[in-house]
This record gives sequence, structure tokens and C-alpha cells, in this order.
Amino acid sequence: MPSFTSSSDERVATRHYARPIAAALVTIALLLCGFEVVTRLGFLRISRIESRTSKDYSAALALRRSDSMPSVLLLGNSLLLEGLDVDRLRTALRNDAVPARFVIEQTSWADWYFGIRRLLAEGSRPNRIVLCLSVPQLIGDSLRGEYSAFYLIRTDDLLQAGKNSGYDLTKISGLFLARYSLFYAELNNFRHFILNRAEPGYAESLRRFNQARLPPISDAQVLATATRHFELMQSVCAPYRMRCDILVPPGFSPPGIQGLIEAGNRTGTTILVPAPPDSWGIEMFRDGYHLNSAGAERFTDALAAALSRPR
Repeated sequence: MPSFTSSSDERVATRHYARPIAAALVTIALLLCGFEVVTRLGFLRISRIESRTSKDYSAALALRRSDSMPSVLLLGNSLLLEGLDVDRLRTALRNDAVPARFVIEQTSWADWYFGIRRLLAEGSRPNRIVLCLSVPQLIGDSLRGEYSAFYLIRTDDLLQAGKNSGYDLTKISGLFLARYSLFYAELNNFRHFILNRAEPGYAESLRRFNQARLPPISDAQVLATATRHFELMQSVCAPYRMRCDILVPPGFSPPGIQGLIEAGNRTGTTILVPAPPDSWGIEMFRDGYHLNSAGAERFTDALAAALSRPR
């Protein structure tokens, strides 16, 4: 004979499974909240990088326009971090300007295009913005990912930022989660931290490999892409009565430099080149790419002189 399950039996079975499922979900939520609290309170104390990034972000937001002592916001990645002695720059510009630096490693133009949008929307009002990136980084459309979502991208811009970088819906949803979760945004940093500690040689080799496999770029390609990028960047700054300048870090025969300078001329973007290409020897560089302490002092002095000149 066929058997039938009464509706009351079904309700009992549903209640039987609902309680452990609800308990599991609550436990997971509490664990995630705990991870977030520990990350925000503990990681800021034990991580030198995270502490510096948080302080840089706050300093950038605190900048205000002044006619008597103009403020300068310097943005960039590790090239700016290792190439600029901030205290030395402040001393050199003490009678001319108030500089502040905001650095996030492994970032490129796309990160900072959205980053400038967010900084200005959140109240940062420097007299001048200076973006320091290499030529390939200035024409790239890649994002740092979740970490940029937390510090650099407004919620309203996350979908556009993800689409521009070719993200699928899964990766875009990760950007939305990282926008409000430092724990989630830091997951890649945790992995890099472990890799650098466990296998520093492998991590350095991977960086060199990624740098070496960059495709060659021409002046024509740089001119076309940089012109579009600079126009977008200046359109963001124009409503706030400011412009964004480009700072080219020292290097050896950077490809596309003439195309970059021409893009600056076409868009009214000032291209600062305190150290002309190939003018410094290898003794000024830590790894042929980042400056060492002696190179940073020299570059800082050259930058201070460039920033002191009227535009």
C-alpha cells in the first residue's frame, strides 16, 4: 500500500533541520564578525604596511585647499613609497607647500582613477594632486582587486571598476564584500605575507617574472591610451577646481615616455620628470626598479625643486 506523510510530520521534520541550520549560520556570522574585529583592531597594530596605509588615507582626507600654504597630495605605489623621503620633502617644502603621501602597493592607473574620485567625494581638498606611476602602469586598466575596493573605490563605482578590468560577476561580488570588510580585503595580503616570509626568493622571482613579461609598448600606443586616461582624470578633478599632475619615477629607457609627454600636452596635464631617463646609474636602485635610500634622497630633492616651480 502507498504510504503518505502528513503535513504535521513535514512541519516537524522542517523544524528538526531548521534549528541546526540556523545555529550554523549564526556561528558563521559570529566568526566572520570576530575575524573582522580582530583584523581592524589587531592587524592595524601588528602590520606596519596596514598601519601606514590607514594613516596615509586619513592624512589624504584631511588635506584642505589654502592660498597661503598650498597642499600637495602625492599618490602612487611602491615606486613612490621607496623613492620618496616624506620627512625630507616636508623640510624642503616647508616655506612653499604642505605635502601628504598616500601609497598602496601594486596599484596602477585604474586604481587611482577611482581612488581620486573617492577621495574627493569624501572631502579631500588638496590644491594639487600628483600621481606617481611608471609608464606601463599609467596605461593599464588592471585593479589591485579587493584591497582597492576597501580603500580606493566608492560603492557606486564598484560595478564599473570591475567591468572595466574584465571581472566576472563572481569577482565583482567580491569587490562589494571587500568594500566593507577589511578582513576579506586583506586575504591576498595574508597570502603574500606568508609567501614572502616562507619563500622570499620565490616571491622576488615571481615579481621579476611578471615585470619581464610586460609586452613592449610604443609611443603611439602610450599617446592614445594616456590621452584618454588623462582626460578622464582631469574631468574628475575639474569640478573641485584642481588638476592632477603625473610624476614619472627614475628608470632606464622607459618605453613610451615621449608619447606620455605628448599626451600631457594635449590634455593640459603637467608631466613631472625630475630625473630624466637613464640619467642615474644602477647604484641608485635597490633592484634596478625601486630606488635605494641614496636614490630616494636624490629623487626627493629633485622633486622638491620641481614642486616649488610655478606651473
